[in-house]
Amino acid sequence: MFAILGDAANAYNAIPWEDAIPFIAVLIGLYWVKAKIDARTGLGKKKSRELKKIIVDAIVEGHRQAHRKDD
Repeated sequence: MFAILGDAANAYNAIPWEDAIPFIAVLIGLYWVKAKIDARTGLGKKKSRELKKIIVDAIVEGHRQAHRKDD
């Protein structure tokens, strides 16, 4: 773990500013695209929690129905 952090620190110190600025711009652009895709498909934090609740409710209901058939 510390070797990875050490390599990341070395890479950070070795990159010249001429290369760092476009690299940061690309990272920001990729994050922006990811956020747009998440928003368009409804995978934001709120939607994720709602989807999780729906799935949990469906599993619980499935277990209830399975146990009713056994009785």
